[in-house]
Amino acid sequence: MKATYIYNEGFNTLRKLANRCLKAFSDIQEYDNGTIRNPCELASSYMKDGRTLIQTIYEDGEVDYNDGWYVVEVNEFHIYVDFTGIAATQMFGENGKYDYIISLGLEEME
Repeated sequence: MKATYIYNEGFNTLRKLANRCLKAFSDIQEYDNGTIRNPCELASSYMKDGRTLIQTIYEDGEVDYNDGWYVVEVNEFHIYVDFTGIAATQMFGENGKYDYIISLGLEEME
């Protein structure tokens, strides 16, 4: 399981951004999240407006989502996909660590 915290540099279309988010969802869940048109797992989570999480990213280019287990923040600057603190503690214990996919310049704080 790998969390993602990367800059949005290089994603000049919303389609590229959405596809990179699908990869981030698959990395954190270790399970394929489908496609933009046929999402599953985290990507198919419904937002309050009735759209799926990945559809919202594809259409708006940004989202703030927290279901109590996953945190997804996508905006014009970065993509952040991670577990909540409660989920991480339950899965990995108090001092458990898991890997991050991080852009250069975005180091973990100790």
